[in-house]
Amino acid sequence: MKLNNKQKQFLFDKHYITAKVLDALVEDGWQNYFIKSFDWELAGKDIYGFERLYLKDKKSKDIEYIAGLLFQGDDYNKLLEIKSK
Repeated sequence: MKLNNKQKQFLFDKHYITAKVLDALVEDGWQNYFIKSFDWELAGKDIYGFERLYLKDKKSKDIEYIAGLLFQGDDYNKLLEIKSK
C-alpha cells in the first residue's frame, strides 16, 4: 500500500520514522526531502511481526530504505484512516 504525504508525516510525528532510522542528517527540511523524494510503501509483516516499509526513489523506483515498523495501540488503523485531502 502506497502512503500519501499525510500518512508519511504521521509516521514522523509518532516517531516510527526518525533521522536515525533513515541514517539522515538532521537539517532544516530533512523530513520534507524524504516525503517528496520517495514513494513509501507498506509491504506487509515480516516473520518477526514488523510491518515492512519500503522507501523507493520516485525516479528510479529502486528501494533505497527498508524499515520495520512495530505499531503501538491503534496507530496502524489511524494511519490507514488518514486521507490525502
